[in-house]
Amino acid sequence: MMSASSRHPDGLANSSGLVGKHLMTHVQSFAVGMFAETVEGWHGTWGGTVSNRQFYETDPARGYARGFIMSGCRGWSPLNLALQVAPWGSGHHAALDARINREVVMYLCGEDLPEESNRVVLDLEHQDGFGLPGVRTHYTLSDNSKRLGNDMIAHAHQVLRAAGATSVRDFGLSPIWGWHLLGTARMGSDPASSVVDVSNRAHDVGNLFIVDGSSLPTGGGVNPTATIQALALRCADQIWEQRRELGG
Repeated sequence: MMSASSRHPDGLANSSGLVGKHLMTHVQSFAVGMFAETVEGWHGTWGGTVSNRQFYETDPARGYARGFIMSGCRGWSPLNLALQVAPWGSGHHAALDARINREVVMYLCGEDLPEESNRVVLDLEHQDGFGLPGVRTHYTLSDNSKRLGNDMIAHAHQVLRAAGATSVRDFGLSPIWGWHLLGTARMGSDPASSVVDVSNRAHDVGNLFIVDGSSLPTGGGVNPTATIQALALRCADQIWEQRRELGG
């Protein structure tokens, strides 16, 4: 949008008008189960944990599209717990002692659908230090994402209770948890409804490739890093193979 010119009046690679639109994150939250016994919850790695995909695919009976995963992940360490809010006064030590080494944390991640109303636009009312327009993000959790997320959290409560947790709390649903930024330059075969083709090449500009999470037309319900890396490696190979055509 900042790259508008006589050749590209709506901005570079934006003849479809879709640059910046269909912003996705992930429907994410955490659930924490408290156990009577010690669980050594802070050992191990944060990622690469056991993941349940029983509810990953669409089931019309659940009342929403797509699904989610539930993953066990490393719990809070003593230092992490000490940084969290705890009661002040005579009950302070007892509150921390009741939680340290007794919590199991579940990471919850669901698919966010590509809504055209979720978008990134130029903010002409606020400028950066160079006098250029800032960026404004319009994003809300859709009704589908809310239904999915609430069901995801409810299942996490059930799992932790079934495992023996004496109490369960969750972090609720909030856009701030969905830190995987996706969409805004979606991939597709039709230039009228997408920004880049299946090779990550911009439909409008033959030597422009967009290779990051913005090219994903849907977000899935998992961490996108490996997919983005695979697309980048494939795109790099194609650029090398086509270097003469591209003027390299």
